[in-house]
Amino acid sequence: MRLACIGIGSNAIRMLVAGWERGALVVERRERRGTRLFAGLVNGALTQESMGSSVQAIAELADIARADGAQEIFVFATSAVRDATNSGEFTKRAQQACGVPVEIVSGDTEAALSYVGAHEAGACGVIDIGGGSTEFTLGEGDKLLCSVSLQMGAVRMNAQHSVRDLAGYRETVSQCERLICRDARAFVDYEPRHVWVGVGGTMTTLGAMKRRIPLFDEATCEGMEITAQEVIAYGEALAQMSMDERRAVPGLMPHRADIIPSGIAILDAAMRCFSIPAIRLSAHGNMDGYLKLRFEKHPLAAVRV
Repeated sequence: MRLACIGIGSNAIRMLVAGWERGALVVERRERRGTRLFAGLVNGALTQESMGSSVQAIAELADIARADGAQEIFVFATSAVRDATNSGEFTKRAQQACGVPVEIVSGDTEAALSYVGAHEAGACGVIDIGGGSTEFTLGEGDKLLCSVSLQMGAVRMNAQHSVRDLAGYRETVSQCERLICRDARAFVDYEPRHVWVGVGGTMTTLGAMKRRIPLFDEATCEGMEITAQEVIAYGEALAQMSMDERRAVPGLMPHRADIIPSGIAILDAAMRCFSIPAIRLSAHGNMDGYLKLRFEKHPLAAVRV
């Protein structure tokens, strides 16, 4: 049996088609369409143009999933749609285009789904840096202990202040540190985690840049580590490059050239705040968690902290 999941993110629309063997997902296909939906959030509402391009991408990905033999497709939306005053109009249009109900998940649920999709055995923390928000989760194996979703994603931070130099990068790091200290205070009550896993486009871009390959290759890059010192070095170096110089960096996809310093600044701040010496990079995330729960026939309510 194959199931498919489409995640409507703030930076991209993603699709995962997977099977299930021996209690684990078997990934058949991952697809991505960069629509940057959050950039179309103007005065609290999604523009008609941004909704149109994202709805078209959702319909296209649903067609691909069906062609791949997915017997059931699930669609959920995150930060940009959560924030939009016209989210009802968007979800109605998306459902009409793809033939599947669209669920808007809460920030806590998004955090928990990322943990379910990416966590490792034992005590573990997961950081999911998206376009509009960043989720932090702590757990012990399959047990979730604490989670929070903060209003700081790579696209959101870049929209507030585009990083064009070293001073701008360091100010963004400081801003993110203040947000984490203010809104993730509960995390200090838990013992430090020796294992942290990072998911999302910022993480996979860092992995591809470190390996100097065009894209993060799940077969060879999954679980690779990047240290706090490396994160700082990448962030500060990229901040001082022109857009053309960034686009020429091996592993950095051109459409991420503007937002990557902001995404790295979020990770930099988190590693400082939580005293994380190194983080393991993963291509797995909230869609993996979503499908895992569907295959195991758990309701999404089961992951809410």
